[in-house]
Amino acid sequence: MTTEPDVLGAEVVESAPRSRPSRRLVVVVVALVLVAGLLAWYADHRARVHEAAAVARCERMLSDASARADVRLGAVANMLRPAMATVEGIQQLHLADLMASPARQVLPRAQRAHRVCQTVSVRPWHFSLLERRDAATAYSGALVTLLQTVAAQGRAYFRDDSTLQRLRAAAGVSGPG
Repeated sequence: MTTEPDVLGAEVVESAPRSRPSRRLVVVVVALVLVAGLLAWYADHRARVHEAAAVARCERMLSDASARADVRLGAVANMLRPAMATVEGIQQLHLADLMASPARQVLPRAQRAHRVCQTVSVRPWHFSLLERRDAATAYSGALVTLLQTVAAQGRAYFRDDSTLQRLRAAAGVSGPG
């Protein structure tokens, strides 16, 4: 009988030497991380530039609509201010009636600016652009609401108001010639 060596007996486990990643691999990984970071920064920068342009366009349109509303409605208010200072009650309500036509004229421009501001999309981490867009959208919404309210008052002037005419007659005040 031949004796065969015990193959399964004592195992000799040799530990493999620990290998460190090669410097070349470290350099490649660092380079890839830097390139990916630069590409991400560049893409975010381009998106921010595009978003800033959209917010600026919204703000310009809103500024134009607001200025036109101030000029048109302010002119009516300034023209009537001396007369309204001495008038009380029911006649003061007609200021909105007198401002209805100018409000209707500037309303479409304000509505357009509001729609543009609402459609501006800004990434959530572009905080300053978000604040600007939100402020413009809030103001444009308020401006549109105000102009719609004033425009809805109608075209009646206080001299055409039947209630005013009835009260004038009851007070014994003669009407306009």
